[in-house]
Amino acid sequence: MTKPADSPQPPLPVGANLSEARRRLLGEVMRRRQDGRTVEELAEALAVTRTAVQQHVTALERDGLLRVAGQRSTGGRPSRAYTLTETALELFPRSYARLADDMLRTVRELYGEEGLERMLVTMAEDLAAELAPRLSGKAGAERLTEVAAILSELGYEAHVDAKGRLRAVNCVFHQLARSSPAVCRYDHVLLAALLGEDVQQLSCITDGKAACVFALR
Repeated sequence: MTKPADSPQPPLPVGANLSEARRRLLGEVMRRRQDGRTVEELAEALAVTRTAVQQHVTALERDGLLRVAGQRSTGGRPSRAYTLTETALELFPRSYARLADDMLRTVRELYGEEGLERMLVTMAEDLAAELAPRLSGKAGAERLTEVAAILSELGYEAHVDAKGRLRAVNCVFHQLARSSPAVCRYDHVLLAALLGEDVQQLSCITDGKAACVFALR
């Protein structure tokens, strides 16, 4: 079995330690995710055996990447049609950074640098308020450790170093911060609000440093 020469190539998911075969299978399901794809349809589209497809489908369903969308009659026994889960959809390429960059640029054009900073400050304060219950009753080193844990959950890969400073080795807004330095203000306000005191930034990843390091004033 071969695919037609003019058949468009499906998008492929990235990451998740998927084999090439399973990435291709998910890509085929993406093309028809509204109606779903049966094992027979996938076998034909991918030019592989039904048994091989069934093995992949079983594993992907177990891993929470495929789900049954319904039953489809093919003249014989109804066949299950599979579609992508929300988890699987997030494996496909996204352009969040581009959208965010466009939004920041538009805010700056409409309201100026001061307006952009006010927006970022408000966003940071709102997130800090949402996270505040996790810090209730915590102070000093215990609070600092919990803040580091929160930052890591947000993607910063943060920890408290031997000098009692917060060290984040991943900048979750790296691309945005390079084009809009005001974005770093968000991190500063968030940390100050979470810790309940002002912080000083000692180094920044966007300046070529290995980590963003913050110390309590």
